[in-house]
Amino acid sequence: MLVNKKLKLLLTSRTRLGLLGIFFKEPGEMYFVRELVRISKEEINSVRRELANLLKIGVIESEPRGNKIYYWTNFDSIFYRDLLVLMNKTTGLGAKIIKRQNRLGKLKYLIYSNSFANGKRSPIGSVDLVVVGKVNLGLLDSYIKDEEKDRKQEINYMLMDRKEFKMRILRRDPFLVDFFLNLPVVIIGNTRNISGKI
Repeated sequence: MLVNKKLKLLLTSRTRLGLLGIFFKEPGEMYFVRELVRISKEEINSVRRELANLLKIGVIESEPRGNKIYYWTNFDSIFYRDLLVLMNKTTGLGAKIIKRQNRLGKLKYLIYSNSFANGKRSPIGSVDLVVVGKVNLGLLDSYIKDEEKDRKQEINYMLMDRKEFKMRILRRDPFLVDFFLNLPVVIIGNTRNISGKI
């Protein structure tokens, strides 16, 4: 099987995966090497090597400022959206809910707003998450409270059962139309089912 060389470079190192987790937690944030070493708890040479690899494949960008080189996520990378989805599924709230999905109940969809997936504060009055299914509200709320502490911000979510969600989709509910037009990130569920039968 032919595997893209860039993909091989992307997913072979613990340090690299840790750095991707840092960069995609807050994609607009800039970091310098020693800061990344402190956050990732990896050796400085390992961090430097992996930064070079991520630069080589275009996932991050860099710029010297004073006596430091700053690194940040490359929003124009061909891998940006895919890595954003992957990192949101494998870290933080997404990872916790996926791991404990059976405890939560019958969860059909977990969908992040584009702002939430990109680590940004959502505009006042907007929804960060859409949760569809019959779930244990107390457990879901505890997971969200943990994420609020980690992000240091309030998380607004909308919970509805499958029947209500289907009805709102069929009626082209203005809230859901706007939510889906803003490129949300689906953490759990199959988006092909959203416009068809649910």
